[in-house]
Amino acid sequence: MKYGYPEPPWTYSPNEVNEWINAVYGGHTCTRCSVKKEKRWLKNVEIDIDLNVEREVKKPSTIIMKAIASITGHEQVEEHFELIPTAHIIMRALAKAGFKKAVITLGEHTIQRERIRHAIEDMVHAAKDGRAREIKIRAENEGTAEVIIRTLHSKKHHSIEIKMSRIMEKNFQQFLIYIRKRLQGEEQIR
Repeated sequence: MKYGYPEPPWTYSPNEVNEWINAVYGGHTCTRCSVKKEKRWLKNVEIDIDLNVEREVKKPSTIIMKAIASITGHEQVEEHFELIPTAHIIMRALAKAGFKKAVITLGEHTIQRERIRHAIEDMVHAAKDGRAREIKIRAENEGTAEVIIRTLHSKKHHSIEIKMSRIMEKNFQQFLIYIRKRLQGEEQIR
């Protein structure tokens, strides 16, 4: 007994729990109740991810361009990571979050599929040349998700930018868990 109250039981049998609740809070009887589970929706979610990879600042060729770029924040940064595997991870996370349809823009190739998993396979076949520096993904279900993955971007932008118009909170948590396990980087959620 601590402070005049019995310790909470470490075994969770209903009898012991009721005895503990009655001792702490007074008379209590369990009655059936109905709990309405509501789906909580998140709206206008923005995630910016900077991967922990080697970065190289691309310097402009002239002094005037260099001054303008540093003042406006448009200095070009090239990050050294594989574009296709990163897009693959993001698309699998979108599939886990419940998004179904996908439109992928990879350079001049546009891939449109009813299922994200099929779009992943087609994206790998379209990216044989390996010269792409940017991939745009638009996934749809009950809301839309727009993803832009860049290896070359200005300092004001991030290497991965994700915007979701509407997503259930449970699915958003699954999305974040999947990404955090597979991508190492700093993220900002707004």
